[in-house]
Amino acid sequence: MGAGSRRRDPVLEKEVRVDVRVPVRWLAVGVAGLLFASCSGSTPAIPTGEELEGAMLVGGDYQGVWSVAGPAEGALDLCDEASAESRAAAETLQWKASRHLDLAAEDPIEPPDDREGHMVGVEEFLNSGDPDEIEATFGLLREGMQACLGDFPADEEGPATAEEMTIPDVGDDRYGVLVLMEEAGGWAEWRMHAALVRRGPVLMLLNVLDIRAGEGVEPYFTVEEVGGMLETAVDKLP
Repeated sequence: MGAGSRRRDPVLEKEVRVDVRVPVRWLAVGVAGLLFASCSGSTPAIPTGEELEGAMLVGGDYQGVWSVAGPAEGALDLCDEASAESRAAAETLQWKASRHLDLAAEDPIEPPDDREGHMVGVEEFLNSGDPDEIEATFGLLREGMQACLGDFPADEEGPATAEEMTIPDVGDDRYGVLVLMEEAGGWAEWRMHAALVRRGPVLMLLNVLDIRAGEGVEPYFTVEEVGGMLETAVDKLP
């Protein structure tokens, strides 16, 4: 993605050593051309939707038995406390690629009779565009996520709380949130890990969902393990 290492041109050196009468203006033009070529190569190409699709997670990227369930849905839903600008950025964002993966958990929840164990899934959303525009969109989404931190009263589901989540130092910008929500009736807990990452012209949202139910059932992933899953997804970005 970055510009390559700069090398001295042995041909140009030879010409300068042999003929010191080379006009200064032509030498300046040659050097300027080399510098321009080096700088222009540092601008990253904007990945197409097909390229983003090809860089998405597949079942074999994580430990366990994962399967692709199809495109992901929903993406990022901001609360009323977020600014109008942040909510508009989230609502109008058109992701170019998305994917939902399900994990075959060792002890799956199978409602309505089996209400003990886990339901685990991963959602990945990718977009690309002008790096400045992607940076601006990232900033609005991050501000919206920050505005939604804290406790939320019960509505159709139980009460919830959102807190900042530590994630690895990936990409150019990154922000993580962990949302804990009680299932209606109190029989299960939703653990929703959301990580927003910007790398050059690419924007990524990775959601790792773990629904756990039953007395003594521990979370399926630690925050550190979710961080490792995020690193895997970022490493695949074009």
